[in-house]
Amino acid sequence: MSTEGTSWREGIEPEVLNDIDTLFGTGLGMAQEQLEEHGAFLPVGLVMTTDGELRLIAVQPEDIEGDEESEEVDADAMIQDIYTALQQEKSQFRAIAVISDIYLPDNDTDAIHVATEHSWGAAIAAIQPYSHDDDGEWTYPDPFIDPQDRIVWPPA
Repeated sequence: MSTEGTSWREGIEPEVLNDIDTLFGTGLGMAQEQLEEHGAFLPVGLVMTTDGELRLIAVQPEDIEGDEESEEVDADAMIQDIYTALQQEKSQFRAIAVISDIYLPDNDTDAIHVATEHSWGAAIAAIQPYSHDDDGEWTYPDPFIDPQDRIVWPPA
C-alpha cells in the first residue's frame, strides 16, 4: 500500500486494520491474477468469517440484453446481488470486501476497486489503477485509499 494517506489508519483497532489489510491484499492480488490470465474480471465478494477464514462469494451474472449469447454482463447488478448476499449472511462475517473493475474518468484509466467494511465500524476502499501495454505487460501503480459507504453494516 502507498504510505500516502496513512491517516485513515489512525484510531482503528489493530485487529480491524489487519483484517482490512488482508482483504485489500487478497482482493487486489485476485483481481490482478484474473486480469493477467483473462484480461478482465467479474465482481466478486471476499469475506473474513467470524473465525478468521477467507471465503469467496460469487453470483451468477445476468446478461444485459437477456440474451444468453451476449458476452456483456451487468456488473452493477452483480455488485448489488453480492451486497444482498453479504447482508443476508453478515452474522457469519467480521469483515467483507467487494472487488470490482471501475473506470476513473479523471485519469482515463481502469482500476481495481476493493471496497471493505468491517463489522466493528471501519469502511474504506483501495483503488488501484492498471494498464496493459502492447507487449502484454501489466502495470499496477500504488493503490490509493477512498472512503467507503457502510452497506452491510450500516450506521445505526
